[in-house]
Amino acid sequence: MESNFAPSKIIEKIKELNKNCVIILGGEPVVSNHIKKEIRTFTDLHNIEYQLINLETSNKLNEVKLLFENESLFSNHFLYSLSITGGRVLEEVKKFLVKVISENTNNLFIIHFQKPTKELLKSAWFQEIKKKSIQLEANEPNPHQIQQAIKSRADFHSLSLDSESISLLSNLSLGNLLAAENEIIKLSLLGLGTEIDIKKLLSHISNGSKFDSFKLIDYCMSGDMQKTAQALSYFEEEGIEPLILNGLFSWMFTAISKLKFSADSSVTNSKLIELRIFGTSQEIVRSSLAKLSSKQVEASLIKIREIDLICKGLHIGDPWLEINRFVFGISRLFNKKTA
Repeated sequence: MESNFAPSKIIEKIKELNKNCVIILGGEPVVSNHIKKEIRTFTDLHNIEYQLINLETSNKLNEVKLLFENESLFSNHFLYSLSITGGRVLEEVKKFLVKVISENTNNLFIIHFQKPTKELLKSAWFQEIKKKSIQLEANEPNPHQIQQAIKSRADFHSLSLDSESISLLSNLSLGNLLAAENEIIKLSLLGLGTEIDIKKLLSHISNGSKFDSFKLIDYCMSGDMQKTAQALSYFEEEGIEPLILNGLFSWMFTAISKLKFSADSSVTNSKLIELRIFGTSQEIVRSSLAKLSSKQVEASLIKIREIDLICKGLHIGDPWLEINRFVFGISRLFNKKTA
């Protein structure tokens, strides 16, 4: 099944195939919400009534039957959107769902398996539903897919990002499509035009707030502990995603690491530009190479990866607590180096 990060004309496609159900596999929010909105737009235009059903493992057959009873006077056609969080459903409920989808060909169904398992995909009841359905993936893009995913989302929002902008945005979001989507939406609302190059993107990122994220790097890596603490506090109060801040430090330390462990010790402007390090950030990188040991660079990258997993809910921890510890720790380290 090929990944599609901005599918369109979904209902038209299932009707062409004489089907009436869309299966969504995965819990990635950008794609899963996009699919549901696309379908909802179609149903609104064609007077098809929408009904959301959250199906839990504990739901008994009688409870589920009640959820499908609709006596609306306004529509003869319905779209039932079922969200199944865990994947486990009682056997009697499984049989009922297969029967409902098979017999109600005039109605439409979405079944969203947020955590599909191999067992589910091989099960007989899933195979029965699959016969009446098309399948769409809603998974976090892997490292090889993130740039194409960002391009697809930008195209959907009528933005044209050049390759450098896509690359930088993928680095800043650390592979998290929701973080990248938030930045793309902001870009589409700022009136920068539809053509976004690296300079426009950097201008947007570096001018978004009183304490912009690039200034946080400046304060942190110049050892200004007071301003670092103030900026972190401001970002937390403003509800800025810690994943975005962590992405900036990942971008910076990835460049530092590549130069630190390169066989060629020279640091030229062309090398820095290749690593997408521009303007005042170039001086920060040069200074960091002189002040940080190889072990400190390695430890920083390990911590950045750990924070990324915490931000994405894959490791236990408080994202803001960890980003504060890391950033303030780096600031303290640089403060000692300049003392």
